[in-house]
Amino acid sequence: MGLKSKLFKASLVLMLIAILPGLPPKTVFPFKPISIAPVRPLTGVLAPNQLLNGAERLHEGGLLQPEGVVVRGNATYVSVYGGKILELGDQGSVRTVAKLGPECVGTYSERICGRPLGLDFDTKGNNLIVADPYLGIWQVHIKTGEKKLLVSKDKAIIEDGTEPAAGSSTKRSTITTRQPNIPNAVAVARNGDVYWSDTASDFIFEDAIQAVLCNPSGRLLHYSRADGKSRVLIDEVYGANGVVLSPDESFVLVGELGGQLIRRYYLKGPKAGTHDVLIDGLPGAVDNLNGDATGFWVGLVIAADESNPSFIAMLAPFPNLRRLLVRLFVLVEAPFRLWYDTTGSDFALWVTHHIGHLGGLVPLFPDRGT
Repeated sequence: MGLKSKLFKASLVLMLIAILPGLPPKTVFPFKPISIAPVRPLTGVLAPNQLLNGAERLHEGGLLQPEGVVVRGNATYVSVYGGKILELGDQGSVRTVAKLGPECVGTYSERICGRPLGLDFDTKGNNLIVADPYLGIWQVHIKTGEKKLLVSKDKAIIEDGTEPAAGSSTKRSTITTRQPNIPNAVAVARNGDVYWSDTASDFIFEDAIQAVLCNPSGRLLHYSRADGKSRVLIDEVYGANGVVLSPDESFVLVGELGGQLIRRYYLKGPKAGTHDVLIDGLPGAVDNLNGDATGFWVGLVIAADESNPSFIAMLAPFPNLRRLLVRLFVLVEAPFRLWYDTTGSDFALWVTHHIGHLGGLVPLFPDRGT
C-alpha cells in the first residue's frame, strides 16, 4: 500500500469521525462558527510593563497550585490543590481551614478529592463561600471549618431566567435539568446571595481542552440564600470564569476564558435584567476578577497578542475541525476511563486526568505577562 493510499484512507477516517452524526460527545449546543474579537494591540495601557516585578513572593514553593485569594486583616485565605482552603498568617503560619473531599492519591486525582477554585467572604457569617468544579459550592466556617453544601453538582435547583426567544414578551422561568458541571468563581452580595459561574456544561474541569473546543455552554448564575435556588442570568458564556460585583452592586461581571472578554449583567437601573460586553479583545484568557472602589483587577491566565494568537481563537471559526478534535480526545480517553471505572486503576486515573487537561498546553503559551 503506497503512501498516498494510506494518507487518503487516514483522511477519510478523520473526515467520517468529524461529520458522522450520533458519535460522542452529545453537546448542549451544536458546533457552529464562533466569532472572537481581535486582540487589542499591546500599546498604551496594555503595553508590557514591570509594575508587578517587585511583588513579594509569599510561601514560594510551599503552596500547591494556589488559585483563589482573599484577604481580611492580617490573614490571607487561599484555595489550593487537594480540596483544601488555607489561612496564611502574617508571620508565615499556614492553617488548614477545611478539606472538601477525601485525601488525594496524587495530583491526578483531583476529580475525586476536590480542587477548590474561587472563594469569597460570606456576608451572613464568619464563612468563606467556595466553588469547587468537582464538589459544588460550599459554605465554610473560617474558624471551625464546618462545611455546608449550598449548590450540589447533581441536585441543584436551577431556573432558566435568560432572555426569551424573539417574539416572546415574558422571561423564561422554568426549572432546567442542566446541572452545574464546572462551578468556578463566586461573588457574595451584601444580602448573602451568591453570584457564580459554571464554566461549561459539556465536559468536566480536567477535560478543559475539550470544553473550550465545543461551542460556548458556560453560565452566570444567581443563588438565593432565601430559597436555596439558582437562576441563570447569562447562558452560552465561552468559558465562564471570574465573577465580581460592582461596589454598589448595580451590575455583576463574568470573565470569558475562551472569548477573551468580560460580560456585564445589570442588576439595577433601567437596564436591569439585560447584559452587554464590558470589554473584549483582551490580550489573554480571562481568569479571576477582583475589584475595589478604583476599578477591577483582571487576571489573564493565557497570554495572547497579534504575534501569539490564542489557539482557541484560531480554531473558533472552524466547527468541523473542533468537532473532530473533541471526538479524537473522547475516543482516546474512553478505554482508559472504562478501565478506571471497572478496576479503579491509578494508572488509568492518571491517563484520563492528563488527556484534555489544560495544563498540558502550557509549553505552547507565550512566555510573557501584560
